Amino acid sequence: MTEKSINRRSFLKKSALAGGAAAGSTLAAPAVLAQSPIVIKMQTSWGAANIWDEFAKDYAVRVEEMSGGRLKIDVLPAGAVVGAFQVLDAVNDGVLDAAHTVPVYWYGKNKAASLFGTGPVFGGSATTMMAWFYEGGGAELYRELTQDIMGLDVIGYMG
Repeated sequence: MTEKSINRRSFLKKSALAGGAAAGSTLAAPAVLAQSPIVIKMQTSWGAANIWDEFAKDYAVRVEEMSGGRLKIDVLPAGAVVGAFQVLDAVNDGVLDAAHTVPVYWYGKNKAASLFGTGPVFGGSATTMMAWFYEGGGAELYRELTQDIMGLDVIGYMG
């Protein structure tokens, strides 16, 4: 064999290996995209037939759609893991990933919770409440209540 044919064979072998590796990585790309979604366990404070449970399920559908299916929320009704009034503690303790509830259910923990859960407060509408919460300092008071005063490792929002 000549030097030329050995080099050609070596070149063809290396090319075939490189081509195979490229094809393999191309075939592997869909596997990365098809990874299992992240599933968040969220319990509500509502029974399964309650309209608020439907709102939670609608929220879960929107999150899944917006994430392209990469994030799913497993919505559980009150009592599935803990009682309706214990969801906040369950999230804080890591038993649940999320909760769909209202702050007035924490009234026994701190009476200031009623400020955020007995609305519409101040005689206003739900729109007024949201404006106060997001633009008038309510969110900071909510964070102060839940994290600083009640000592919870949770982040909540209204809406």
